[in-house]
Amino acid sequence: MHPRRYETLILLAPNQDSLETFKNKVEGLLAAGGGQIVRFEDWGRRRLAYPVQKETYGHYLLYDYQGGPALAAELERNLKIDEKVFKYLTLVLAKKFTAEDLAAAQEKLLAEAARRESEKARREEAGSDDGGEDEAETEAEAADDEE
Repeated sequence: MHPRRYETLILLAPNQDSLETFKNKVEGLLAAGGGQIVRFEDWGRRRLAYPVQKETYGHYLLYDYQGGPALAAELERNLKIDEKVFKYLTLVLAKKFTAEDLAAAQEKLLAEAARRESEKARREEAGSDDGGEDEAETEAEAADDEE
């Protein structure tokens, strides 16, 4: 069976003191199951649309990884047991995800990160040269990016 590409979004308790321990646990589970992380994003602490276990804030983590169906099932089993996890959602992004696909995805992510950095540098340079009107445009663009 071919490895698949999964994406798991995890919602944790907001006042998570052992966040690094939790991240290491998840990464260890993925590595032990023969998976490989394609992308990881820590979205941070955000306000929830509705209270979950009487909490109005939660900490979001996004894992994009490659592995078999047994790996995703094992990760979900561990998330279900952990008391710090409010909710989680796992999606199958690709049913067949080969090593070439993995290399292409990582290259695409690196190119996207480089593009964002160069655009950020260009905005900062434009904002420092002109000052007035471009700053308002830059702030509006930053607000659009956050949404």
